[in-house]
Amino acid sequence: MLIYYFDENNIYTHTDLIDDGGTLPQNATTVAPVDSNGVGLYEPVTWHADTKTWSGATKEEYDAAHPADTVAVTPTADQQAQAQQMLAMANLTNQVAMLQKTVATLMVQNADSKEEMKNV
Repeated sequence: MLIYYFDENNIYTHTDLIDDGGTLPQNATTVAPVDSNGVGLYEPVTWHADTKTWSGATKEEYDAAHPADTVAVTPTADQQAQAQQMLAMANLTNQVAMLQKTVATLMVQNADSKEEMKNV
């Protein structure tokens, strides 16, 4: 059976499995730490033995209390230069591929022209 532990301040700590019908520790319950709608709670999650319920923050309350880091990361001058070099390398690689196709087309055209000259 899945049980939910709480500490001396009735704050949720962890879960554990015990044998069905096993003795439930004093600082544990089989009641899942969810609200009345069955939605999980956010910290701090507190056990209320008198009502056999848990209370805790909603997702919105938790998010408001723990805003995400909004630190803007600015690349260093070296990172910017490296990015520009990578872009230039990609452009050059693309140009080489296009030139190879052009050379191949010209070689075919040249060979066709030589064949036509032989037949004239």
